[in-house]
Amino acid sequence: MVALLLRQAVRLARSLSRLSAAGTEVVFASVDPPEAQLAMNRTWFLPFRWVSDPDGERLAKPLGAWDTDASIFRSIVLAVAPDGREVFRELSRDFTDRVDDEPVLSAVEALGLPALPTPDPWAPDGVEPQPSKRAFRPASFITYFRAIRFNTMALGERMVDERDREQLATEQRMAESFLGAFDEWRAEHPPDR
Repeated sequence: MVALLLRQAVRLARSLSRLSAAGTEVVFASVDPPEAQLAMNRTWFLPFRWVSDPDGERLAKPLGAWDTDASIFRSIVLAVAPDGREVFRELSRDFTDRVDDEPVLSAVEALGLPALPTPDPWAPDGVEPQPSKRAFRPASFITYFRAIRFNTMALGERMVDERDREQLATEQRMAESFLGAFDEWRAEHPPDR
């Protein structure tokens, strides 16, 4: 399975036991170099392997997940069965959108694969963690998603078109799911550690 972007990673890590029980290996990809990806894993206590795709040529563009204007990935979750069949694909609408976890979890569980052990933390040879200046820090996570949640609530009241209101409601639910995942994460990884 390929899933992209930190916010998705933090939330998906909450389902690590389900993913392992479903025989699923998760690999994330981003434009960042391996040093920044490793720093992200260590900051957020994530076990996932990463692939660096700085210009989108290896994965993002072939998967149709490249945002040309921003030169970054659009979030995509792709589940591939051992025989190479694509069993799940969902591409975000834009670079801020994130896919809900439940549909992909259901898709990989339906494959009936044997369980895999929970992965050890990713530690590529010869790579030292080097945080990116763009990296999300735990201290800014809650403020960022609270702002999204409250802004979408306010904007939803201004919208006249029902489709626009539903788009905002979807964005608000996404922010709430990330805040919930972060609360769980923070309980396991208090700031003083």
